[in-house]
Amino acid sequence: MAEDLLDFAAEPATALASPALPPWLVLIVDDDPSVHSVTRLALRDMLHAGRKLLFLSAYSAAEARQMLAIYPDIALILLDVVMEAEDAGLRLIRTVREEMGNHDVRIILRTGQPGQAPEREVVERYDINDYRAKDELTARRLWTSVYTALRAFEQIRALDQHRASLTHVLDASARLFGEHDPERLAHAAVDALSAVAGPGAGVLLVRCDRLPDGTAGEPRLLAGIGEGRVAMTPGALAHLVPAEMGQQVAAALAAGTAQSGKDWFALPANLSMDAAIILHLSHLAPGRVPDAGMLSLFARTVAIALENARMLVQLSKDRTHDRATGLLNRLGFIQAIETRLARMQPGGADSVAVGIIDLRHFRDINQELGVAAGDRLLVSTAQRVTAAAGPEAVCGRTGADQFALLLPGAPALAAARDAVHAVAGAVSEPVILAGREVHPMSSPGLAWCNCPGRHGEELLARAEESMQASKRAYGRLQEVVIGADRADGGRLGLTMELGTALKQGQFELYYQPIVDAATREIVAFEALVRWNHPSRGIVIPAAFIPTAEETGLIVPIGTWVMREAALQTADWTRRAGRPVWVSVNISAAQLSEPGFLDNVRQVIADSGVDPTLLKLEVTESTIIGDPAHAAEILTGLRDLGIRLCMDDFGTGYSNLSYLQTLPFDFLKVDRAFVSSMIDRFESRTILRTMLALAQQLALEVVAEGVETDEQADELSRLGCGFLQGYLYGRPMPALEAGRFIGV
Repeated sequence: MAEDLLDFAAEPATALASPALPPWLVLIVDDDPSVHSVTRLALRDMLHAGRKLLFLSAYSAAEARQMLAIYPDIALILLDVVMEAEDAGLRLIRTVREEMGNHDVRIILRTGQPGQAPEREVVERYDINDYRAKDELTARRLWTSVYTALRAFEQIRALDQHRASLTHVLDASARLFGEHDPERLAHAAVDALSAVAGPGAGVLLVRCDRLPDGTAGEPRLLAGIGEGRVAMTPGALAHLVPAEMGQQVAAALAAGTAQSGKDWFALPANLSMDAAIILHLSHLAPGRVPDAGMLSLFARTVAIALENARMLVQLSKDRTHDRATGLLNRLGFIQAIETRLARMQPGGADSVAVGIIDLRHFRDINQELGVAAGDRLLVSTAQRVTAAAGPEAVCGRTGADQFALLLPGAPALAAARDAVHAVAGAVSEPVILAGREVHPMSSPGLAWCNCPGRHGEELLARAEESMQASKRAYGRLQEVVIGADRADGGRLGLTMELGTALKQGQFELYYQPIVDAATREIVAFEALVRWNHPSRGIVIPAAFIPTAEETGLIVPIGTWVMREAALQTADWTRRAGRPVWVSVNISAAQLSEPGFLDNVRQVIADSGVDPTLLKLEVTESTIIGDPAHAAEILTGLRDLGIRLCMDDFGTGYSNLSYLQTLPFDFLKVDRAFVSSMIDRFESRTILRTMLALAQQLALEVVAEGVETDEQADELSRLGCGFLQGYLYGRPMPALEAGRFIGV
């Protein structure tokens, strides 16, 4: 018999079977027992990829179907055509492929009666690996056909495994981006890797920070699965795994690329500019080493998802905490007061005391000794306030150089006064900064309340009033007392006083400058209402706006504010000889008030103001109650020529659909991002994203809370158009504001 023109050499005689590897399952289907014997004899010593052959026998197509159902991993079928029927073998092929859905198993068709099933027709119609007449299937040719079939099966299974792994990885990647808790995310990533690595494999997800000198820090396990699929406890990697594994992780980190050995695989991926993660798989079964490209994609996905989760956690914390000192920020501190106020009972003996400690001449220290020295003073002051106030007090940094404390329990007024004095004394102790002994100066403030139904912002504002009064009294504490037995008469008394204030014209507008970021020239002001109380002096909005909103008095107050602002900007524009626009805040109650648009039209007509010089600011909370109605009113305002601004963008819901559907001209970036932008890469990234979004939507951007030249320069570099903050001026009366623009 002629030999094939192309023949495969047998595997080397030195090849040995690996006892750890399962054999290839080969099913012989033939109604002639001698065929089974001859086939086993011819292939008895055959090896492929270190694996022996294990033969199964079926003597009919029906028996073969049963075998295939029992053994789904059969790699090869040596199939006779004619058995219980002339086309039994061909019908079995159709059953295997179509009914059983098994497209992996390879089939070598053997026939002793070639005329029963012509070769060309069979090859064209059926998914088979080879088709031979029995009399031409010599031992050599049989070995060649079997070897080719097993190799094809191996490649198909590898492709199936990679496809399944890729599908699993892609599904896992989608789930990872929906997980915002870093710890749960790390465990989810390890679970996904475990499915890819296979049963019995170990999986580690490791983080390693880069030290300032460029070297790698100590690797730490974020999540892992060890022997017996037991979840591992996070911690220092060196204490949790054998030294050999630690060395493999270090090698991958140092190389910056995937590293592998006999049964392990390690792959690094950058987590951020100063950290990386390493995926490590161990105890991999032979032939189970995952695709490096697929794992690289997954590693980058895990890194991005972890960084996003960490950033969300940090942003959530930054919403209520000051990054520089670790204390609560203004919002977090007000929430703490609200929680304490909520526990007060009417008619009880409970009380709440809020103290303020203001660092005097802090800006001078920054200018003379440098920003680094100023930062150290802030940290030192935070530590002193916390220590002096005691472990049960709640402390916060509520301003650039202002610290606050919520005293524990229900302190009497005298005890609260003593506590604030003690904290102020501790803050004023000498401190070494930049090699010099500095004696900080502080001004105290105290608001004490013994009646429920007040607001956290109100108490903090009253404490700040007290601090300002203490400054005017040369440092002597001038506490503010809010109580049912005091002259303020509780909320009912405040409501009555607000009505009187409207009738008697006790409100006035203060104006805070807004500058062009490119020229640093004042181009606008934000109008902020103040209550010039006959006995308390100037009262800031936080002390009375919540009550005004609850009682509906915010509507007439808001109308008055808009009218005064329109008259003022018309006057400034006329006298300055150039446009000077003014921003006015609009409440949800005003937008909901019937006839609001008519009132605005009347204000424009009475004041003679160019409507394009009026900028009305609304927050998302103003819109979210009734977006459809808000859209109608805002569109009407825009039709009048008034420009609109979304205030405090980046906090709350930050629903981008509002920017697409509502006619905004400006975005105002919340001060929380500005205050942390220099120290935090994430804040700069978010600001850059906001500014890019604004540019795409043709919106101008105003950044509030600018307090340093460094912040201003960075915002200008990022493309912010307008800046507002204490760097350019605090809110001031109209006469003083006019001097800033030369009128």
